[in-house]
Order: sequence, then structure tokens, then C-alpha cells
Amino acid sequence: MFNRVACGATRNIRDNMSKSRKKTPAGTWCCCKSQKKGKQVSHRRFRRCEKMVLLSGKEILLPLRQFELTNQYDLGGDGKRYYGYRPNEEWFVRVMRK
Repeated sequence: MFNRVACGATRNIRDNMSKSRKKTPAGTWCCCKSQKKGKQVSHRRFRRCEKMVLLSGKEILLPLRQFELTNQYDLGGDGKRYYGYRPNEEWFVRVMRK
């Protein structure tokens, strides 16, 4: 149906995808790939605390940031790490995939 041949030469579909790789070689430091679950729990805790404080009428006690209620090291990873730029190594190609 779609002709992927350009000027008589076959090309790989991945050659045309410019945004299929990460731009910055960095990732989480620990074993997890995402901190999504921990952030969801933290935001729920923050919203619940806000709601309870507003219902009690003590607006002075409102938390300003979510990390006043949740320790950031209780999330999935321990921050991010910069891997450096090494395009010829196999592990670097694997890390830069999205």
C-alpha cells in the first residue's frame, strides 16, 4: 500500500524517525524506570491533606509543596544520572531508546 522506496534504494523506516531516541543521555539512578506510582501517591496525599485543612478552617497550616508530606527518596528512584555521550558502545544505544 505504501511505497517506502526512495530513488530506487530501499531505506529502513527507522532512518526517517528523528524523534525516536532520547536527546539527553540521562536516566534514573536506581533500578526502576519510572517514578510515576510514587508521584501519584504523593499527589493524592497532598490533595487529601489540603482538603482536610480547608474543611477544618485552618488555612495557615496548608502545605506549600508535596515534599512537605512525602520524602522524595520514597519515590521509585533516587534521582537522575547523566550517562555521558558514548555513541559507539552497545549499552549507550540501548539506553538511548525510548
